[in-house]
Amino acid sequence: MSVFEACPARAPLGRRVITSLAALSGAGVLIAICGVTPAHAASSTGVATTTVNIRTGASTSATVVGRLVRGQKITVNGHATGDWVKVRFRGTTAYMDGEYLDRVGARPAAPKRIPAGGTKIATEELNVRTGPSTRYRIASELAEGSAITLTGRFSGGYAQFRQGTATRWVSAAYLAEAVGSASPSRPVPVSISNPVSSSHRGQVALAFARAQLGEPYVFGATGPDRWDCSGLSQAAWRAAGVSIPRTTYTQFKVGKRVARADLQLGDLVFFYGSNPSHVGLYAGDGLIINAPRPGKTVSYSKISSMPYAGAVRPG
Repeated sequence: MSVFEACPARAPLGRRVITSLAALSGAGVLIAICGVTPAHAASSTGVATTTVNIRTGASTSATVVGRLVRGQKITVNGHATGDWVKVRFRGTTAYMDGEYLDRVGARPAAPKRIPAGGTKIATEELNVRTGPSTRYRIASELAEGSAITLTGRFSGGYAQFRQGTATRWVSAAYLAEAVGSASPSRPVPVSISNPVSSSHRGQVALAFARAQLGEPYVFGATGPDRWDCSGLSQAAWRAAGVSIPRTTYTQFKVGKRVARADLQLGDLVFFYGSNPSHVGLYAGDGLIINAPRPGKTVSYSKISSMPYAGAVRPG
């Protein structure tokens, strides 16, 4: 008989009590069922039977904001219309075609690996472990709706990501793919419990910026789900524990000036003259992550696509 971690880090209202163990008929599997409050009593776990989209409305014409692969799980909060059901995604209500979600016990096996590209969204509150199984210590927790970027490593149904200076693991069964810029709410940055060393601050800042990929550009915006270029760079470095000014021009004057040949991940790269008007975060391989201009979203751009003005390392 096999046992897998199907229970999120805590039940609603922060309760960690496991109230029952239910055996799946004929499957030889035990699943831990977390305690629920009356408000969540009607909720159930839906398991994707194939690759299926998460949408903003109960229609195939509604915007796709996320995606599950076979064996991944999400909380179903009730019926919508026809085959459509309401699900909880990024802390609010979204919709999925219930025809592709098992809720009666067939339970397709959790995926051993998932696509490593893009941003992943936790569909439940999850245990963050120091290694890829329940034998490893719980290091922290990941709130439902949190956004993370995977390293590409998988083991035993667990996916690896970077949390501060450490690599951590979470169950791949609860990591939906984030799709597009129209999302129910902001990606929630991973919380960092310990101070970030100076050698890793740029990596943390870049990880924050990656979590905003697909969010729309809005002039003057500083988040949480829309950005201009310097609003994004300021928030990214704040996530790494470094305070920098608000505007591109003033950000250009802080920190350590860095030669183009010496760029490191997270360094701020500036464009358009000695009084630069645009900034992005260095992402490696001649690329930056930036909020480009109205009508665009946070995305990768080539450094060579704009007139290079210089770079600084804030912390």
